[in-house]
Amino acid sequence: MTKHKHLKRRVRDRMLKAGESYVSARRNVLRQGAPSAAGSTERPHFAGNVPAATALRALLAHRGVRAPHTGQPFSEAMVFGIAGGIGAGVFAFRYEKEDFSSFFVAGRHLWEDDLSYLQRAADRFGVKTQTQEASGAKKGLLQLQELLQAAGPVIAWVDLANLPYRGMPEYWSGGGYHVIVVYEVDVAQGQATVGDLADLPITISLQELAVARARIGKQKHRLLGLTGEPAAIDLAAAIQDGLRACQAGLTKGRSSNFTLAGFQNWGEQMVAPGKEGWQAKFPAGPNLWRGLTSILDFTEHYGTGGGLTRPLFSDFLKEASQALERPDLAELAERYAELGAAWSALSEAALPDEVGQFREAKELLRRKAELLLSQGASGRESYAEIWSRLDQLAEEAAESFPLPQPEIRSLLQGLSERVGELYRLETQAAAALDRAARRDQARTEVL
Repeated sequence: MTKHKHLKRRVRDRMLKAGESYVSARRNVLRQGAPSAAGSTERPHFAGNVPAATALRALLAHRGVRAPHTGQPFSEAMVFGIAGGIGAGVFAFRYEKEDFSSFFVAGRHLWEDDLSYLQRAADRFGVKTQTQEASGAKKGLLQLQELLQAAGPVIAWVDLANLPYRGMPEYWSGGGYHVIVVYEVDVAQGQATVGDLADLPITISLQELAVARARIGKQKHRLLGLTGEPAAIDLAAAIQDGLRACQAGLTKGRSSNFTLAGFQNWGEQMVAPGKEGWQAKFPAGPNLWRGLTSILDFTEHYGTGGGLTRPLFSDFLKEASQALERPDLAELAERYAELGAAWSALSEAALPDEVGQFREAKELLRRKAELLLSQGASGRESYAEIWSRLDQLAEEAAESFPLPQPEIRSLLQGLSERVGELYRLETQAAAALDRAARRDQARTEVL
């Protein structure tokens, strides 16, 4: 607990000195942070920002994989970058019969496929992966025990809403795609020790873990571990492959919604007439409330480290620039630092402080994220209270939305302009990223 309190104090100090949000300050404090012990086995636990990258970092550290330029476990930023860095994804859905609209924006490479993301990343780090899936909880627990014995800590696919320590509402169940690290299980005590971004490991019952692992059918009881002896790492090749994967993902997704073009479409739809426009897809009331709060939550708090993961990517580029003595990557890092700030500014603008209900929702979303990261399972009651109040605010918006139609149109117009500018800056940065990714073209092309 002493180390835990010390970390929080360092984060608070940085917030005061740098004027950063808790999430941003924490990301910077953790940049070179050492792992803490995870249970009696002393397996490395890392606090983090991006779930899959943080989980992979813990497994790599346990396997003895070290960064050639530091001799220490890879930083989260370097794992994130070599794994493919940033991505793009935008989806807005309207279900007329249910009168329900939803919005989602993603910023990690291969955000839609954690399995491919982890397997390809592990290959760049010179380690082999082993995956397991099971149809039932009994078989799933047996596989978990066996893989822990063979490989050490493993990554488990779970549904966020069925992790009790997160205190999430039931209506999230089945849609919270997520990964955590399982460090160990104690069958006699009926408990497991897991890592889930928070500053310390978390204890969960085996029954609760089994429910969370089984909820989402297509990833039922899925596990991934690292096996075999790690190969020597060519850091320059790994970084270059990560850059190529990133650039390809931003421009060559399965559809425009999976590429930077999705940002352009989003900006246009916010002011478009007819059924494709936001005023039709997100009519004033709980649907527009959900759309606006989702912009903030998914950009800043949903496993991004703030700024739609662009600041973390900037950290990777800075570290890579120093390790490889490449000034071009330092220049690119500055671009993505600015983009991260612009994405955060968009999320702020989506919930104007001048409107009391928006201001309260913004503070609640921030507080929820901060509590999870700093307190883990001990904040469970507080999370539930925050979710309850957020639901109350949504109900109030259903009865009387806090903005009249002219101000709604003005808000959407302003957000559309911001998204349009973000698309312009993203495409410019991607062009510079393409040039960086084309260096040493003779190296093996990324999958």
